[in-house]
Amino acid sequence: MNDAFDPNAPVRSPDEGEPAQPTSGRRASVQLSRGVAPVQSTEDLMATANKSLSDALSVTLRIVQLSMLVLFVLFLGSGLQSVREGQRAIRLVFGRVQASNLAPGFQLSWPFPVGELVKVNTGTEFITLNSQFWPRVTDQAKGNSIENLSKDPRLKPDNDGSLITADANLAHAQWRVEYQRKYPEKYAANMLKDQEQDIVTAACSNGIVRAVAQTKVEDLLRQSAGDTGHVAEMAKEIAQKQLSELDSGIEIQQFQLTTVTPPMYVREAFNSVQSAASKARKAIEQAESDVNQLFNAQAGDIEPYLVAQIDAYELAVANNDLKAQEETLGTINEMLDGKPVTVDGKVIENLTSGEVARLISEARQYRGEVVNQRRAELANFEAKLSQYRSNPSVMLNAEWTDALSAFLNRDSVQLLVVPQNVRTLEIQLTEDFDIAKKRDTLERFRATEEAKKQREAAQRAAEFNTTPKTTVSQ
Repeated sequence: MNDAFDPNAPVRSPDEGEPAQPTSGRRASVQLSRGVAPVQSTEDLMATANKSLSDALSVTLRIVQLSMLVLFVLFLGSGLQSVREGQRAIRLVFGRVQASNLAPGFQLSWPFPVGELVKVNTGTEFITLNSQFWPRVTDQAKGNSIENLSKDPRLKPDNDGSLITADANLAHAQWRVEYQRKYPEKYAANMLKDQEQDIVTAACSNGIVRAVAQTKVEDLLRQSAGDTGHVAEMAKEIAQKQLSELDSGIEIQQFQLTTVTPPMYVREAFNSVQSAASKARKAIEQAESDVNQLFNAQAGDIEPYLVAQIDAYELAVANNDLKAQEETLGTINEMLDGKPVTVDGKVIENLTSGEVARLISEARQYRGEVVNQRRAELANFEAKLSQYRSNPSVMLNAEWTDALSAFLNRDSVQLLVVPQNVRTLEIQLTEDFDIAKKRDTLERFRATEEAKKQREAAQRAAEFNTTPKTTVSQ
């Protein structure tokens, strides 16, 4: 509006002769009526303000209370934590262990600072000791093989690592150790995660040094890569004992020797010695295997008992103990015959096999054949004797006929048919070539077979010859 409104100005009515419309030519958008507003007291205004303030504070208090309730619930809910696979948890209340070795899953504990749920990983961890007992290798040479490492004859103790063996030799080795936090409560109470690997490395290094100090260099070098043999087991035992004394809660699962070598400067010489020793061991093992196979082929399962009795017989012969000789020889014969024999409280029966069993079988068969043949010859002689006594001429003619037939049946005899009524006959001829060739072939075959039988007999006789050979030196 264009005109200012003065509430204290006098109010004029239209009856007083003055127009009511405004002086302006535009109609007023608002018409105000003059009147007296009710006047409130100061006390009412303060009561209204206090009531508004009280309502606002009440609403704020409810919001704060609700927020505190939500925060308290969240505070309690923060104690519910998840324990993953490969972990174990320890529940603490005011720093004291309330429950230990809690299984994976959701576990409830008092929130911090009242309580705490300490989680410990129990999976397998590993450390490698690749530089502690190994010559210093530059970063550029780390990928090289052992053969390409420096062959400097000097070792610097401040840079090059090594091990001293029981026979005062030097060796280099690399190791791999796998361990597990077996006892979470002890681990959480006595170990710091930042120092864990340093402590395990120190314990394992101590075990390696002490174990190698009790091992000769050839025994150490005989350990192959990846071996968990005697040296590794000894080092593992020493390191585990030290970790147990610390109540670390750590248990070593595997102690593995990954690489072992003598000093690079003498590596080739060590390898030559090891190669020769390996060949010697193989030759000895092959010889022992051949001996066992030979003994099994000759005598079978009775071999160890038979050899022991043969040794006892030789001892009796050396001591000139005739009684012991007879007893031992009788025991040997009973063993070979398959009769039950008691040796060192053990009954031995029917263990003979192989070549010895074959020879005994052939000897028994030959004995039976010779006895039967001599009996048949005796019976034939007695029959011929009886026939001769009864009719000598008939017996002689029959023997003559048999002898002539046997003579004519020989391969070397040739028959010629002579015409009848010829008193004198002169024949000039050479021996039949085919017959002579056949006869020579048969004779050579018989000679070969006879020589073969003689050699086999000599070999079998030599196998049982216990007389030691003497060497005459000039």
